[in-house]
Amino acid sequence: MNCCLIAADTFMNILLQNKKTQTYVTDLSTWTMQREKAHLFETGIEALFFCFNRNLKNMQILGEFVNPRINFTIPVTDLRGG
Repeated sequence: MNCCLIAADTFMNILLQNKKTQTYVTDLSTWTMQREKAHLFETGIEALFFCFNRNLKNMQILGEFVNPRINFTIPVTDLRGG
């Protein structure tokens, strides 16, 4: 199997989306319906802390691959209480 094909197939974009409005966080911390304008996070942890630090609710982390069959979503849940 070609190593470059494997790398290209596993490249992942990480985005944040509001589950209720289906809008994405942009680079300017505003919201957009256009996926192309969404901010791309370097890691899922960065996206998670972005939500926690801004007290964002109803959010999900999207992991998007070149091959959409392996895309995933993770709901953001703050279990710290308070």
